[in-house]
Amino acid sequence: MHQAHDPCDIIPRQSGTQAGFPAQFQMEATEHANRELRCVPKEHPMGTRFSLLVVSDAEELARSLSSLLSGAGFDPAYTLVDSPIELSRALAEEPWDVVVAAADCPGLPWEDVLALARAVRETMSVVLIVPDAAPGLAREAIAAGVDDVLAPEDWRTAAAFSRILREGVRRRELSRLWDKLRSEERKYRGMIDNSVLGIFQCRPWGEIINANPSFARIFGYANPAIMLREYARNKTRLDIPADDRERLLAQIQTSRLVSGFETQAFRQDGSSFWISVNARPVLGESDEIAAIEGTVEDITDRKTMELLIIRAKQEWEKTFDNVPDVIAILDHDMRLRRANRALSERLGVHPRDIIGRPCQDVLNLPEACTLNGTGEGDESGRQSEELYIPALNGTFLVTFSPFFLNGDEQSNAAGTVMVAHEISRRKQLEGQLRQSHKMEAIGTLAGGIAHDFNNILGVMMGYTEMNLDEVERGTRLHRRLGEVLSAGRRARDLVHQILTFSRQEELDLQPLQFSTVVKETVKLMRASLPSNIRIHTDIADSDGTIYANLSQMQQVLMNLCTNAAHAMRDSGGVMQVMLSRRTLESPAAEDFAKLAPGEYMQLSVTDTGYGIAPEIMENIFDPFFTTKKPDEGTGMGLALVHGIVSAHDGAITVRSTPEEGTRFDILIPVANAFPVHESKMVSHSPTGRGRALVVDDEAALAEVVGEMVQRLGYETDVFSDSGNALQHFLSDPQAFTLLITDQTMPGLTGGELARIVLKHRPDMPVILCTGYSEQLSPDDAKTLGIQQYLLKPVLRDDLNKALKTIAGGDE
Repeated sequence: MHQAHDPCDIIPRQSGTQAGFPAQFQMEATEHANRELRCVPKEHPMGTRFSLLVVSDAEELARSLSSLLSGAGFDPAYTLVDSPIELSRALAEEPWDVVVAAADCPGLPWEDVLALARAVRETMSVVLIVPDAAPGLAREAIAAGVDDVLAPEDWRTAAAFSRILREGVRRRELSRLWDKLRSEERKYRGMIDNSVLGIFQCRPWGEIINANPSFARIFGYANPAIMLREYARNKTRLDIPADDRERLLAQIQTSRLVSGFETQAFRQDGSSFWISVNARPVLGESDEIAAIEGTVEDITDRKTMELLIIRAKQEWEKTFDNVPDVIAILDHDMRLRRANRALSERLGVHPRDIIGRPCQDVLNLPEACTLNGTGEGDESGRQSEELYIPALNGTFLVTFSPFFLNGDEQSNAAGTVMVAHEISRRKQLEGQLRQSHKMEAIGTLAGGIAHDFNNILGVMMGYTEMNLDEVERGTRLHRRLGEVLSAGRRARDLVHQILTFSRQEELDLQPLQFSTVVKETVKLMRASLPSNIRIHTDIADSDGTIYANLSQMQQVLMNLCTNAAHAMRDSGGVMQVMLSRRTLESPAAEDFAKLAPGEYMQLSVTDTGYGIAPEIMENIFDPFFTTKKPDEGTGMGLALVHGIVSAHDGAITVRSTPEEGTRFDILIPVANAFPVHESKMVSHSPTGRGRALVVDDEAALAEVVGEMVQRLGYETDVFSDSGNALQHFLSDPQAFTLLITDQTMPGLTGGELARIVLKHRPDMPVILCTGYSEQLSPDDAKTLGIQQYLLKPVLRDDLNKALKTIAGGDE
């Protein structure tokens, strides 16, 4: 076998045109194929590639044919074979676009080549090359099924191959459509014939004209043909009573739909049974009823079971009362319609004393806790919540499940079933287990680091802020100092985030303009990306606002961008960050099926890296799961991203193709609020008066705060030792008008210092500054009489605002 270069299989290969389908199916398939093939150019563009199998013992034939076609704008990839074994192997290995057979190839008659090619695929194009004009051979070959007969160096060769390639595409597309239509016909015919429901079609007056096997079986016939012959012989035979038949037909005439019509019916042997009929009319061109079609179900067993309803009801009542969990049935107004014995025994009252009363009153729930059963739940409407129920003196897992009459879930719920399972013991054990696994060491370490780091930031940011006042606006130095101050604020937010995480405090959610967060974070990422990675930003919605924590949103985007960059660090690539607005209307059909319908901001981060293997896709959000080397990552990045997104009532999905790239999509609910911008004081002119005592165990920070207070109009006495500061104060308590103190200091803490100072000067305003304190909370500070509680690092705006608040309170 002689092979040039690999064939390029760019033309789809399917089976050929099929026969035996109805004319309507043929017309539809042909029209669909014509629509799709209109996009195929009549003349192949320059460089059109196709695979060519040449059956000949002459290499020159293949080369000259390839050269001729290349000169006409084609790019054939040919393979030469000259024996039956090579031909069979080539046909089995490749789906060739065109097979060219030389009429004079020894040992390979063109008839055998044609038979072998068409045996492999009926639509395979076959061209016969004859050495000279041979009309008789050409007619014989065309009659046998050859697509064309050409001579070497024939001027028609290029046009003939162009036509053959186009015709091959058309035949394969038609073949695909025939296969599809035949498959769909088999599928739907199988669904009808194998349905357990009886499916029928009848005339407007009730005469059955078509039915499936189940319909015939339900009425006692072996098959539909026997049943229809019986109806043809006995026109007056009725399968259901005449009155019910007329009532059924009348309902179809008026409502155009009958659902669950129950009536007695008669089998072939005359025995009666019960059926349920669903039917609708088939309308003609003039909107008249041309036929009726529907389904029939044998409900004899169900009717028989109705005789056992009384006994089943009694058994249900006994079960209802013997369940140890609290069960209650509530009406639309959440009033008790029925309660089991467990509830009445726990309350110590008779069931009749609580029936009709609001559930919230019976269970003695606080006003803030409303049990209205209207919250979000799963697809069935079921809602579960852990509640402490005072009247029952315990914590319960309370589940509300709406129930519907007749199984019609499209209508309003007839009521709600409340089930309360006591989990007090479980909650106690969970609390003990949680306590035993708390990261106390990490929390202590975070507090110590935060204290020192906030002091360092305070010095840096304080002096930077004061230098900004002394530098002319618009200069490069002013811009650089502004960037330093902005970076300090971000560092302060990160420290606060660490403390919030370690203390498990609630997130500080504010309305944020998502596009601003994305732009700023991408700007920071650009500087750290390798030169072989490009980053593209596409923001389709610049005004979308979300309720979010700024630092955590930045952390989400930076983690995703860092992972994307890591996936492309070896070969480079493109990272794309997109932001758009997305509306979820049908959650069940979306990737974000757990989210409620509504408006969301969608953040997408796409890379062209090595992708994620399918076998580890389910584990990528697990804590400490990582495929990186020990010194490259901890496996917490995506776990934190997932936790942050979930805490913001959002969701995250990932799609990845190995060796092609990965895409993360995040949806965060749109907030119906405007972003909150920090008000910047235009002027910091001196507004204070008097003498301030400034105390901080960090000498440099104490000097910074003292200078800021001086610029705000106060005289200052600065101390880095709280004991010395107290002695200085006690030497002349009336000389001071303000105390600004750190909380965590060796010896005498800020809270203790404030307590002693306020004992001698109850009217003195006190501002407590802290970066981390487990001993003194804001509420405790207020109890001591401290008027302002500021988190470090403290900037001049913070001090100015606190002093103005104190001044306003004094006034």
